[in-house]
Amino acid sequence: MSKTTVGNRFSVKACTYDQYALVQKKMAERLQEWTVKTAMPEVVTRLLEVGCGTGGLTSLLRRHYPSSRYLAMDMASGMLLQAKERLRKEGLECELLQADIEEWVWEQESRSWDLIVSGACFQWLLQPAETLKEIGRLLRPGAPLLFSTFGPRTFEELHASFRYAHLDLGQNDVRHGLSFCSGAQWEAMLAEAGFEEMRVSTQQVVLTYPSVLDFLHAVKAVGANASQDRAPGLGSRGLLIEMMKYYERTYASDEGVPVTYDLLYIQAKKKQDSVEKHGIIGGLTNLIPGECFDYGAKRNRNR
Repeated sequence: MSKTTVGNRFSVKACTYDQYALVQKKMAERLQEWTVKTAMPEVVTRLLEVGCGTGGLTSLLRRHYPSSRYLAMDMASGMLLQAKERLRKEGLECELLQADIEEWVWEQESRSWDLIVSGACFQWLLQPAETLKEIGRLLRPGAPLLFSTFGPRTFEELHASFRYAHLDLGQNDVRHGLSFCSGAQWEAMLAEAGFEEMRVSTQQVVLTYPSVLDFLHAVKAVGANASQDRAPGLGSRGLLIEMMKYYERTYASDEGVPVTYDLLYIQAKKKQDSVEKHGIIGGLTNLIPGECFDYGAKRNRNR
């Protein structure tokens, strides 16, 4: 699925995003807590947020870094409009930019940011390993990167139900939805990109919906109903019906149907040059170690 399609879907659903993005809200709150414990306001003169969405994390962080130059970017124009309105209502100011980080990052000045954060966005990167290298280039030595994303167990009930439905219908199994990186894979890519002192924390959250249809509606309402290229859409009506029957039969309880969200919180800092080992931001806070999948071939660039 193209980035343009993904951006358009999020733009269309920007007005309903906050109503249904319950897990993303909790992720923003926890990522904000990590960030303010990691980077003191007096050393953050330039802060970049990747994938700001409707501005939930932006609002939380802007209050803690009131004097920093704060640039928040997103590829979806509708999301940026919601973020602008949120910040206006809260009396906060922030520079907003419509851009795709995987395109924008290549043309930016090296060592130009003191802190980079991203909430529930990096799962959409088509080339995470290459993009992390460029993000690392933008950070000054010793500066931190903090982000949250979804882990491989996310929607495990849905994927198991689709596997059963394909088997029952005599079809080859295909993936419906994104494949997510594990914490170990993110750590490996960060190390390759020139980061150190990686910390990963995992969190399992289970939400309950009245029915599978309600769950699918909630996913669609945040603009995240995207599948990998080999599995366009959710599939045929017959497949969808078979999947929902199995899901309800296997997982439903009196409270409804469960949906697992596998949440990852990751932080690292850009390696310091040997002559800059002293006087840079103090070490990152110790967080709970936890556990990615590299999408696509590496991009060739003539730098």
